[in-house]
Order: sequence, then structure tokens, then C-alpha cells
Amino acid sequence: MEENSRSFEEAHEESHAASTWQENYHSIMERLWIVILCFVLGLAAAAFSLKSREVRYQARAVLFLEQNKGRILDNVEEVRDEQIRTVDMINTVVDSIQGSRFALRVADRLKLGTDPVFLAAIKSTDKEVSSKEVTGHLLQMVKAGFRKSTVLIDITATTRDPQLSVQLANGYANEFIRMRLEQRTDSTQLAGEFLVEEAARLGKKMRLSEEALQSFRERERAASLETMLIEAQTQVQTLSEQIQQTEKISTALDRDLSAAKGREDDVEFLLELSSIVAIQQMEAMNTAIESQQAELDLLSQRYLSDHPLYSTLNAKLQLALKARKELLETIFGQLEARRDQVQKQIESLQTAKTEAEKRLLEVTGKSIEYNSLTRELDADKALYEAVLNRLKEVDLTKGIADATAKIHEQSFGAATLPIKYVKILLLGAFGGFGLGAGIAILLGKLDPALRSIEHTEDTTGFKVITAIPQMKALSPGLVTLSDRHGFIAEAFRTLRTSVALVPGRRDNKVFLFTSAVPGEGKTFASSNFAVTLSQQGFRTIYVDADLRNPGVSQILFGENRKPGLTEVLLGKAKLEEAVLPGNVENLFVLTAGEKSANPSEILAGPHMRELFEALRDKYDRIVIDSAPIIPVSDTLHLVGLIDAVCLVVRAQSTPKKSVQYAIRLLCELNNPPSGIILNGLRETRGGYYSYHYSGRAYRGYGEKGSYGKQD
Repeated sequence: MEENSRSFEEAHEESHAASTWQENYHSIMERLWIVILCFVLGLAAAAFSLKSREVRYQARAVLFLEQNKGRILDNVEEVRDEQIRTVDMINTVVDSIQGSRFALRVADRLKLGTDPVFLAAIKSTDKEVSSKEVTGHLLQMVKAGFRKSTVLIDITATTRDPQLSVQLANGYANEFIRMRLEQRTDSTQLAGEFLVEEAARLGKKMRLSEEALQSFRERERAASLETMLIEAQTQVQTLSEQIQQTEKISTALDRDLSAAKGREDDVEFLLELSSIVAIQQMEAMNTAIESQQAELDLLSQRYLSDHPLYSTLNAKLQLALKARKELLETIFGQLEARRDQVQKQIESLQTAKTEAEKRLLEVTGKSIEYNSLTRELDADKALYEAVLNRLKEVDLTKGIADATAKIHEQSFGAATLPIKYVKILLLGAFGGFGLGAGIAILLGKLDPALRSIEHTEDTTGFKVITAIPQMKALSPGLVTLSDRHGFIAEAFRTLRTSVALVPGRRDNKVFLFTSAVPGEGKTFASSNFAVTLSQQGFRTIYVDADLRNPGVSQILFGENRKPGLTEVLLGKAKLEEAVLPGNVENLFVLTAGEKSANPSEILAGPHMRELFEALRDKYDRIVIDSAPIIPVSDTLHLVGLIDAVCLVVRAQSTPKKSVQYAIRLLCELNNPPSGIILNGLRETRGGYYSYHYSGRAYRGYGEKGSYGKQD
């Protein structure tokens, strides 16, 4: 059981990634009438739209936005003409042309409220309409838009009258030029007054800034402010470096004193400490000892140790070593004194640094105020000079005469807008087809049944080992006998081969047929499978383990024969007495026997395993027809005793969730299905063995020893 292919979770995970275009294609073909209906409705809607369309005329006028503008307006207007070519600015112009206020100007200028041509175009029966109503119609008739990478604006008027379209397009263009000239004149006059006032204000402000800066210099003696700032920064930096170096010396003294504690007699260790070696007296003594030691080593190469010269030098060396040791005994006091001295030095430096930092802050504060006054004076000077230059360059006459926009092209005629018949019909047709296909696919997604071989394998993660076509007869019986060479008999022979070749199960001997819910055709499948085994020459026994709703005896003998499995398990009959010869050579039958009120307890009893062992010894193949898995638990007691499970699923009927749940139960018992037997497939437009759905309820199963009608 442990060598079975995959767990249900792994198989179900893979099934989500296997949804392909084939499912959508089958959904569309199965519900083709919906697609055709939506296609026809789309064409009808397009035809109705064409019929209701009216002939319209379009006229266009083109505005050209000037690039060279009067210099006065470049700096004074809130909206700079210098930026007119930018996309944002052009969009602003377009929005103003399409606005209701501009439309009201045009309506009043052209007197459209009483124009009979305009009134006829808007289908008004009144002789005069309000300006508000005219404005609403103009907003729908006239559109403006700019051409990319140019400074051209197209004004397009679309109406039912060609002359009116031309009149509106040109009227909009002329009114825009007139509005810009009015704005230009007003802005120029205001700009001159503004520049004069601004020059006087800036001159006064500049004088005040100069006086404030001079007052600061006199008060703070700030002529050498930059030098004072550099000196203060240098002093702070120097003191910081001195403090860091002194702290390093203090840290070294503390470290060496701590290391030497308790090792005062270890001369070699003490001489390795940097603080001790750095003492001037110790440094001189070490130099003398090293010199004497080198001289003694040189004499040892010429004289023996008892030579007077060698002895004298050795005695001097010993005296020096003794003196260094005595110095080491007193050196700790020197180190502690040195440490105290260094600490006082650090405190003194930190005090000096604090004072220097205060001085730096004072100088910095003065520098900030000085720089602020300087920047303010420079800004005032720059603005004052700019205003004076503009006053010298101003030419009010030229500023009024130069327009910011010109009419690039006037409209001289209106073109008839073509009605795109083919495009509208195609849009209607494709729109209807797409809607129908979408509805068909959606209905297919909502269909809970397993509809095809591909759909079953993708949903369950298990292979369909055979597919049995749908038959007209409600109880087809043993088709492997009545139509041995037919297509259905061949499907069962395929099943026989497929189950025998399951990977990892070469010695399959016991086959259990079950289903998720009743009515799937498991008895039909198991009985014909048993016949194919016997036809192949295997000594086969067919056991009816569906004690709640037995059907094997009816299919083979036309009546419910006893004794059967129930009597054998209860000890009321022996196996030899209950086994009956079938109506096929090599086929033997063990019917269900009498009905019992507690079939689950009977199948779970210890005699069931003994019975299976006895059947394995006597027969080549054992085929078991068991109860459905979901309504009752009878089959789950048998899973551990068999070699292969064949799960029967009725196409277009069994809900996918029921099949998935049944597979999960089998996988939890470490005996997943060897494959799926897809029963009742039929050939439709969607392709061979496509899918169709017809619901089947299975409530109330398992009550009083029976789960439903015979399958």
C-alpha cells in the first residue's frame, strides 16, 4: 500500500494547474445554442443602431498658438505665455474652449438663441430659447483638441446642418482670438502699474537690508567673521584629538595595572607591558642591560666562565638586573601617579573643549545671522535690477498689438460623416459571440459534475483507466456476454489490462469496485469485469459485499439466492455451500445473502479476513462489489484486505466534490484508487466522450440498512 503513486493532496494540487482551453471549447460546443442566440442578438442590435443613425456634418477650424510673446507678459501674467507649448498649458486652453462660460460667449456673439437654423438643428419648436439651453447644446456639438508635437488646436463642430457646422467652428475660433486680445490688453495695463509700484517697494526694501547688514558688522565686528569661525573650529578639533590621545594613554595604564596585579615578581611579564617599558628610567636601564648581555655573549665565545674579564662583566650584569627588579618594585606607584596625572589632564582638556565649543556656537550663530542678512540683500538687489530692466524694455503698444493666437485655418465647408456599417455590424457580431461564449464558459465552470475524461483526470489527479459509453438500456446487464465483440465489451477488456498493469502491483488478485454515491453503475462494471477475467481463463469468484442493496444475484440469476456472504460471516453456512457456479465458465459467485440490520459490523468482523485468505487460496481472481463510500462506511472496512480499488464515476452526473471526498477517504487508508472508471459517457458536439450534466440526489442513504435503489 505504501508504494502507491501519490497522495490525494498532491494529486489535487496538480489538478488546479491542468485547466486548459479544451474545457472552455467543450463548454462552448455543448451550449452552442446560447452562443448562436447572442450572436444573432448582437447583429440585430447593430442593425437597429444603424437604422436610427442620422446624417451629420462636420466642420473644422484650426488655431495656431503664437510662440513669440510680448516680454512684459512673460514675467507678469500668472499663466506665462512662455510656457504655452507645454502639454499642460495647451490642455488648459482646450479646456477653456470647451467650457460652458466660453460657450455662453459664443452663443451671445452669434445670437444662436433666435437663429432659426440653430433652432431647427436642435429640433426646437420655439422661436427663442434661453442662453443656458443653447450652451448645453453647444457643449455637445463643439469639441476641441490639440495635435501632438504641435501648437495647433482643432475646433470641430458637428451638427445636422452643414452651414451651421461651419458657422460654429469659425465662430468659436474668432471668439477665442477676441477673448485673448481682451485679456492681453487688461494684463498689459495692469503690468505697467504693477512694475512701477514694485520698483519703488523693492528699492526701499534693498536700502533697509543694506542698513541692517552694516549695523550687524559694526555691532559684532564681523569683518573677520570667517577667520573667527575657522579658528574656533580648529581649536575644537585640536582639543578633541588631544583628549582621544590622552584617553588612549589612560586606558593603557589601567590595562597594564590590572594585568600586573598579582604578578609583581614576574619580571619578564612586567617588561612586556607598554606602560612600564615607556618609563624613561626603565627604558635606559633596559638598553644598558641589553648592551651588557650582548657583550657578555661575545666574551663567552672567547673565554670560559671563570675568566676574570667574563666574571667582572657578568657581575655588572647581575647588578643591573637586580637594580631593574628593585625599580620594578617601585614602579607601580609611579604608574598610579601617572594615571592620576593623566586623568586630571583629560578633565582639563574636556573643560577647555567645552569652552571652545561654546565659543564655536557663538561664532556660528553670528555667522548664520550674517549670512541671512547677506542673502536677503543679494535677493533684493537681484529683484530690483530685474524690475528696472523690465521697465526699460516695456513697450505697451507692442504688447497690446501682438496676439497670442491666430486662426491657422478657417472652415469653408462641412464634410458628411460616414456611417461605418461594416465596423458596427462586426462589433455587434463579435460582441454577441463573445458574450455567448462567456456565458457558456461560465455555465461550464459552475457545472459541478465531471464531464469528460480530461476533466475527470484534471479534477481528481488520477488516471481514467477505461471509459464506458452511455447506453440506452437502463439495466444493460452482462454486455460482455450479449455483445462480446462490441465496443463496451472492449472497454471492459481494456479495464482488465489497465488494472493488471498498475505500477508497483504486478500481483493484483483482489479487485474492489465501489463508487462515491449510489447510482454510478458499480455493479454493472464489476459484473462485466468479472466475466472478462473468467473469459481470459482465470478462475474468478465474484463476491457481492454490498449487504445493504445487493444486486449481483439479480444480474446473474434473476433472483436473490441464498445463502451468501452474510450467512458465511455469521457462521450460518459454510463457504462451499454459499459459492454458486456462474453462467460463464471459470466464474463463481458469492451472493450477499440475506439482508442484515448491521452490515458494517459484519464486514468489520474477524471472519472477513479469514474468508479472504480462503478465497485467495482457491481462486485466481477475486472481484468484490461493495457499497458506496460516502453514504456508509462498509467499504472502508474492506480496503485493507484488497489489492486494487476501482472507483466508478458516472459522467455528467457525479458531483466532483463527492468524488474528491471519496478519494480522500481511500488515500487516508493508504489505498488510493488504481484508476477511475468513467461510466455513461456520450458523444456530443464537444467531441468524443464529451460532457453533459444531469443532477442526481442521494440524500437519505444509509438509513435502516439501505442507502437507496439498486444500481
